[in-house]
Amino acid sequence: MGYKLKSKVSLKEVFEQAGIVWKSEKDYLIDAISSLNNYTDGSLSFCNKNIEVPHNSILISNQNFDNAQVIFSESPRTHFVQILAWLNENIGFDLYNEDSIIDSTAIIGTNVVIESGCHIGKNVVIEPNAVIHKGTIIGDNSRIRSCSSIGSDGFGFERIGDEIVRFPHLGRVRIGQNVEVGACVAIARGTLSDTVIHDQVKIDNLVHIAHNVIIHKGAFVIACAEVSGSVEIGKNAWIAPNACINQKLKVGDGALVGLGAVVTKNVDSDSIVAGNPAKKLVKR
Repeated sequence: MGYKLKSKVSLKEVFEQAGIVWKSEKDYLIDAISSLNNYTDGSLSFCNKNIEVPHNSILISNQNFDNAQVIFSESPRTHFVQILAWLNENIGFDLYNEDSIIDSTAIIGTNVVIESGCHIGKNVVIEPNAVIHKGTIIGDNSRIRSCSSIGSDGFGFERIGDEIVRFPHLGRVRIGQNVEVGACVAIARGTLSDTVIHDQVKIDNLVHIAHNVIIHKGAFVIACAEVSGSVEIGKNAWIAPNACINQKLKVGDGALVGLGAVVTKNVDSDSIVAGNPAKKLVKR
């Protein structure tokens, strides 16, 4: 999936405006930004590994690809973030600007903010003072308790010399059916893909869910747990209070992460881990 810009732009001109040296023999017009996993024609992405890339994709990369259009960079991610931040500020993205759709059976509490482009399903309950940010989808029979923030930008920054550049978040939060999100929970929108909370997930109070996290059906995440970016939690897993899971890890189906555990490695399905750093205790 590509994230559409408000207008087409010349990449060479954008590089020049952002103060980045242009290292390509030809210019490219782009109308969107994409991740490599969901690439769309005419969009810009980046790659810093020697992997298979989409045919005829336009990439900022430190690798050469026979089937892709490459703008060479020794720091692809850094330059991509710079370009993305410049586009966000100067061109803008045509995302989630339509009116929100709120089912007539939904119950919306006092002082709730629902921004544009949201879809609120049947029998959803949103308690007072919650904020539902642009593009969020909440499935039927789900409940968002008081003072939670669903779909704000996550913590994404890049240090470039003395400057700190924000990584704009273009994805959304998708919440399934029969989900419960406790009070004072923060769930960040995705960067170049969505943060996804599947059906029947239960999230306790004061939990933080970072960008691009995927939580599968029936998992429980208990009070004050912290789930870092791009973590994947399996079906019916249990994340105990005050647990902390490092970025890009996987917690398998039916696993139990113990009280206050600091998870630094993938967790096998049906296993129990605890401690700092978390270690496997037993396989259930």
